[in-house]
Amino acid sequence: MQKIIFLGTDLHGEPSELAAKLVNDLSKEIKNSKKLSIQHRKILRFQEKTIIIPKILRNEYLRKLIQGILLPVYLIFLRLRYNKLFSFWTVGGKYGKYHRRILRLLKLLGYETIFTVISGYDRDYSALKFCDKIICQSEKMKKHLSENISNKDIMVIYPWTDLKIFKPLKKKNTLLIPSIPYKTKDFKERGIDKIIKILKNEEIKSKIIFRSNESHAFFKSLNLKNSFFINKFLNDKELSKIMGISKIIPLIYPSNAPDMPLSAIEGMACGCAIICTKDMGLADIIKKEKCGIIVNSEKDLIKAIKKILKSPKYYYKNARKTSEKYFDKNNNIEKYMQLIK
Repeated sequence: MQKIIFLGTDLHGEPSELAAKLVNDLSKEIKNSKKLSIQHRKILRFQEKTIIIPKILRNEYLRKLIQGILLPVYLIFLRLRYNKLFSFWTVGGKYGKYHRRILRLLKLLGYETIFTVISGYDRDYSALKFCDKIICQSEKMKKHLSENISNKDIMVIYPWTDLKIFKPLKKKNTLLIPSIPYKTKDFKERGIDKIIKILKNEEIKSKIIFRSNESHAFFKSLNLKNSFFINKFLNDKELSKIMGISKIIPLIYPSNAPDMPLSAIEGMACGCAIICTKDMGLADIIKKEKCGIIVNSEKDLIKAIKKILKSPKYYYKNARKTSEKYFDKNNNIEKYMQLIK
């Protein structure tokens, strides 16, 4: 019988990020599984079927050093009982050498490793050569990896959302900004500076969801007249109600864009049109299915908002249809289950 470890960051606690939500759904389907969660931002809260590698110290350098030592120890110990490892994790970046060592260790220990790529296109993915299978969340990412990693089994399984929970409602709110970074220093990297300019200069009603007091406090200091702030954790039902009444979600990444951002997928299920930059796998789907607009600049963003509001029902209908076609929870979980079987 297959016994499976799910490896990732902050897989414990209430699932809010993409990896945590996908792993949460999969682990419910697989009885002989455990989550190995590296604590980063989420509060230490022990759960059934979950092993947490805790922060221990507040100092970031020492915390990561200790967690980096503990992770291989946990993996060696768990190999006594588990033979397959699914990783919903990042790879490359400034920790690329460490990721390479961990994936090589998994190979040496005899794990069958299946790695789902959740990052963008700015990373070195060469460490994935130590994995048995690589899963992408878009055709664009599959093409990107195939050009850089040879002789590897690479397949596409789209992320998913629960289409019974996330669904369209009567539209009231114009813009929804569902994923403000924790730190204000990351605003420019996520295009939040461009969003702020528009909210200051245009009379557009918006709702903004925060995940930290730091970001919330910064926005409060801006005195935006037409913006409503939500600074708390939202479960899926609460989030779906806000997305259901919203018309447009803008995702303006100048660089380091994620391949398939969860906020867009959940928003599309709720009938939200998506405005995004071209540097993500989702952009190809949006262009093909006509459920939003691809932009390159701040001026393009304002034009795109106005264009969608001229024929909103066309975009909202296409957004929901696109979700049903690509991001159905049951269909995509079944593809993972086939890998396990």
